[in-house]
Amino acid sequence: MPDVFTHLLFGVSITLLVCKDGSRAERMLIVLGAVLIDIERPFSWLLAGTEFYWIGLTPAFHSILGAIFLSYFAAACFDLEHTNFRERIKLILIGCTCHLLLDLTMYPWEERGLYLLYPLKITFSFNLLWPDFWWFPAFGVASLLVALGIRYLMTLTQSSTPESDPSTLSVC
Repeated sequence: MPDVFTHLLFGVSITLLVCKDGSRAERMLIVLGAVLIDIERPFSWLLAGTEFYWIGLTPAFHSILGAIFLSYFAAACFDLEHTNFRERIKLILIGCTCHLLLDLTMYPWEERGLYLLYPLKITFSFNLLWPDFWWFPAFGVASLLVALGIRYLMTLTQSSTPESDPSTLSVC
């Protein structure tokens, strides 16, 4: 559970840094993407209750192909007024990418890494942290505090200039 909470905190942090404008629903798509890849856990629990095990569910969802598939599926489930389908996929995929990058730091993982290029069995991992430690969410809290500080500095600099700068990057 600390792992999911950390993904949630990093998703909120990314949202604070990337989204300057945009509705709350658009911002929540990034947060959804940050935890969406772990949706395989409830599916695995349900399948285990029926005594049907699908071994490849976790590696499939924790891959680039899985992130694209889940982003497409989740974007199809939402209909936002001011956001088209491609934009919804992009926002959810940002969160999924954040999730995969965080999972690359985890140690140990199945056969010592993620199968990012699933179905190829090539593992990727930095083998730095064990995600079930109680202090693992501290990294998420630290990222949230840094993002809040950067966001505050960004609002201070924008309010001091009379015109908005068109060169600033904003995804949503």
